[in-house]
Amino acid sequence: MMASFRFLAATARNEKRDGVIEAETLQDALSLLQDRGLFVIRLGKPSRLSSLWTILNRDVTLRRPLAAAELARLSQEWGGLVEAGIPVEESLALLGNTGRSAPRQVLQAVREAVKAGTALHEALGRFPGSFPLVYRALVRAGETAGNLGPTLRRLGDDLMARRALTEDVRNALLYPLFLLVTASAGILVLLLVVVPNLETLMGDGGEKRLPPVTRLVLAVSHILRDYGAALLVAAAVLTLATVFLILTPAGRVRLDAFVLRMPVFGSLVRTIETGRFARTLSSLLDGGVVVSAAMLIALQTVANRRIRAGLESAHQSIVSGAAIGDAISASDVFREDAIGLIRVGERTGRLAETLGRAAALHEARATRQLKALTVMLTPLMTIGFGAIAGVIVYAMLSTILGINELAGP
Repeated sequence: MMASFRFLAATARNEKRDGVIEAETLQDALSLLQDRGLFVIRLGKPSRLSSLWTILNRDVTLRRPLAAAELARLSQEWGGLVEAGIPVEESLALLGNTGRSAPRQVLQAVREAVKAGTALHEALGRFPGSFPLVYRALVRAGETAGNLGPTLRRLGDDLMARRALTEDVRNALLYPLFLLVTASAGILVLLLVVVPNLETLMGDGGEKRLPPVTRLVLAVSHILRDYGAALLVAAAVLTLATVFLILTPAGRVRLDAFVLRMPVFGSLVRTIETGRFARTLSSLLDGGVVVSAAMLIALQTVANRRIRAGLESAHQSIVSGAAIGDAISASDVFREDAIGLIRVGERTGRLAETLGRAAALHEARATRQLKALTVMLTPLMTIGFGAIAGVIVYAMLSTILGINELAGP
């Protein structure tokens, strides 16, 4: 299984190079760096603290050198150029003449490496942040089989499909998030600004003659005003503690297992992960990668650690000689319909095709689930926040009526 190693090295011109490299073992990582002409100063697995420090000290930028949408578009165009008979070097030069400066620099560096005799997948490996492991594995398979053009075009199509699903997820959650922020801000304004102004009109002892609901709203307002800073600090500390817990492998596994047990979100996450894994594995098998290696690479695209652990166990069973469908079924991470399609593909010898159909099926299902979740979540949030605002408005009206009662004979 591929692992990440952080390195510090220097070039022959005494220029500093640091970053992260992916390899199976520490010795393999050292060999890859030496093949690039680097003199390794320090090499090892990154700790959680060093990873956090790297994130905090990363260059401030809103976009990666080569974003996912750009990679999908470039792959489609690149595949068309290579299929038209244009050599890889010239096609890289043509692609590097358009777009932002950062992608142009990446493509120029890849082109120079290819001109120097480096294999294309190795040249792409110098930019792991722009070209994922699955992408490089498929390019390597396409180079070996001599069908690089169709491989790049298929990569572009798969990336576009994955991008469409990601945008569906983002768009589905955008309005509920906007509603949550704006409604919460409105309620805080009522509790911290409007309610205190009305409370000052009552004088001492006026609260005792108000309804219980009004006294409850006033008590909440007092808590937010008196202990708001402390509550904010406590929330920040709890958030940081949760982040550090998630950074630990055991904490991340427990969190992912809890997400899968959730009534609605668990099913949605399982559907998304099934579609993502099936599409990646289908592309790898269609590109000529053997099942054992393809499954190891496809595992890297699974974000949920609980599902990944189950698939890793299934991979061990497959290496030992078990059928793919039986091994994945025993892991208890995928739906029965997906496992059924895998078994049909094994039996008919068309596993890559059936995995592609399973991916399309689950991506469409995930889109429907997202729409249904949005349709259900938005009215529930509107009703909930409306009820809270209604209680506060009732409390304010009761306060005004209480003031009139106190002012009467």
